Amino acid sequence: MAAEVFISYSSKDRTIANMVCALLEERGHRCWIAPRDILPGTEWGEAIITGLKGAQVFVLVFSRHANTSPQILREVERAVHLGLPIIPFRIEDVVPERSLEYFMSVPHWLDALSPPVEDHIARLGDVVSQLVNGVTDVREYRSAKPQGTAKLSWNNALVRAGAGGAVLALLLLAAWLGGLAPPASPVGWLAALVALAIPAGVIGSGQAKWWTKRGVQGALLALFVVAAATYGWAHSGYVIAGEQGAPLVRGTECTPDARLVYESECPDLPSDALIDAAYDEAALWTAGSIGRIKLMLGAAWMLAAAAAALLAAGWLGGPRRLKQEE
Repeated sequence: MAAEVFISYSSKDRTIANMVCALLEERGHRCWIAPRDILPGTEWGEAIITGLKGAQVFVLVFSRHANTSPQILREVERAVHLGLPIIPFRIEDVVPERSLEYFMSVPHWLDALSPPVEDHIARLGDVVSQLVNGVTDVREYRSAKPQGTAKLSWNNALVRAGAGGAVLALLLLAAWLGGLAPPASPVGWLAALVALAIPAGVIGSGQAKWWTKRGVQGALLALFVVAAATYGWAHSGYVIAGEQGAPLVRGTECTPDARLVYESECPDLPSDALIDAAYDEAALWTAGSIGRIKLMLGAAWMLAAAAAALLAAGWLGGPRRLKQEE
C-alpha cells in the first residue's frame, strides 16, 4: 500500500520524527520515513523519489538542523515540483534560510515550540486527516512561488536588510545635507553607501546569526556610542562657520604668520580672524593640523555608520515568528 504521508527530517531530530510517524499511523495514515522504508540494496535517491510520488502530504520536521541540510532541501524541492501540500512542523524557533526559504512559501506553519510535543503532534494529525480527506483547502499548504510584489515579504531577511539599510542611509544623507556630517568630505555620502551595503551583505552571506549574539551587539553598541561621542566632541570644537555660514574645519596649530599676529589667542582664534584671512583657513592653521582633525571627523563618522549598519544587520537578521495555524 502506498504511503499517504512523506516525513522529511534531519537525523538529529529522529526521535520527534518517529513520534510523528507513530501517531499518524495510529490514525490510519501510512507514512514513508527513512531509513525504515528504504529496502536494503535500493538506491537511496530512487527510494525517496518513489516515496514522494506515492504520497499525498509532505510533513517537514523543521529545526536548525533541517535548515542547513542539503538532503532536506532536495526533498522539499521535489515535493514542490510534484505539487504536494507541505506541512512545516517547527520544533525550534528558526526560520528557513536561502533556497529553503524560497521553496517553503506556504501560508501556514504548525509550531511545536512549547511542551508537551505530543499535543502539537496530535494537532498535526488532525491537519493531515483534513488534507487527506479533502476537508481543508490543499492550496493553504501548497508552496506557491511568489510573483511580483509578493516576493517582497517581510519574512525575507534580504528584504528586511534592504529596508533597514535604506532608512539608515536616508538618515545619514539627511545629516550630510544638514551640515552635521564632516564638511567638504566624501565620507558624508560614502557612509550612506556603507549603511546600504553592510546589512544586505551580512544577511546575503548567511552570517547574520553571528551579529545577533548579545555580546557582539553590546560591543557594537559601545563602539557606536564611543564613535558618536568622539565625532560630537570634534565637530563642536573644530567645525566653525566659514564664508556665508558654510561649515569648515579649523586646525589645532597656528601658522607662523598667525602666531605673529594673534600670539596667545592661537589656536582658538577670534571670529574676525577668519574674515581678515579672507576665509582661508590655511592662512591661519597649519595644513597638517587641519588634516588630522578632518581625519578624526571622517573616521569617527564612518565608524559610527558601520557600527549602526552592523547592529541593523543583527536586529534584522534575527529569528522571526512565522504565521501559525489556528
